[in-house]
Amino acid sequence: MYIEFVIADNFLLTYLAGATAARICHKRLRVWRLVLASAVGTAVAVFYPFMRVGFVLQFVIKLSLGAALCVIMFAKTPKPITSSLLFFGCTFAYGGACYAIGLMFYGNSSAAGEFCRKCPLFLVLGTGAAVYLAARYCVKRMKPAHARAPYEYGTDVEVFGSVLHFDAFLDTGNCVFDGKTGLPVIITDAERFSEKLGAAAAIEFSKKLDSLRKIRARTPAGTAEVYIVEPSRITVYSDRHGHTIEAVIGLVGGRKFSGAHEMLLNPAVIAEGV
Repeated sequence: MYIEFVIADNFLLTYLAGATAARICHKRLRVWRLVLASAVGTAVAVFYPFMRVGFVLQFVIKLSLGAALCVIMFAKTPKPITSSLLFFGCTFAYGGACYAIGLMFYGNSSAAGEFCRKCPLFLVLGTGAAVYLAARYCVKRMKPAHARAPYEYGTDVEVFGSVLHFDAFLDTGNCVFDGKTGLPVIITDAERFSEKLGAAAAIEFSKKLDSLRKIRARTPAGTAEVYIVEPSRITVYSDRHGHTIEAVIGLVGGRKFSGAHEMLLNPAVIAEGV
């Protein structure tokens, strides 16, 4: 009993490429999406050697397969086009890394190409894993363009299995606290919050919508009803480093916040040095 290299390396490298693209886009993919896309890609790849078609038709088949994999992995997720382009970029990166190893070993392009076709499985997967880890490290070290002014912050909210990014503003007039938990409330509009949820998270949110707690908060415009959402984690950025804060999300209806200030931070959540 054995597994052909073409099955193992196609499946695992497709999985790694999809996971890398999602990581670069700061989002999490459902494992079943990655597994399904990898299985479909591998099933088609097994039959490539038996296709007696011209170069143009084979190119169209491969491009169509790539598009289908992108739909499986990134449909109804934030930034699907960007994620798809990154997925193709990651596949080229893996192939380029294997080619670079062959070129380093043999010193000429034809031998390097032959190496890519016949290199041992552990080298292919090891190269893919190295590219994945390098991309993940770079993403963590990249300076995010979160803060543009002293009172502006980037905010990542982990809720319903998704990570939502907001451009937030430190609002000194926001003095709203949740009476049940005692935590400060950071406020956004319900419409924008719903738009940022992925398909699976939106379904989960709709199921819990009727059970959300409501509080009343006084604002300069009058008294507003605020729906409370308790996220699993909130991270704010004023520079390249993120800081975890303790707070709840307050959703208000009736109007949509501006793109520059999608969320109003409570001053109580900003610790010294953030």
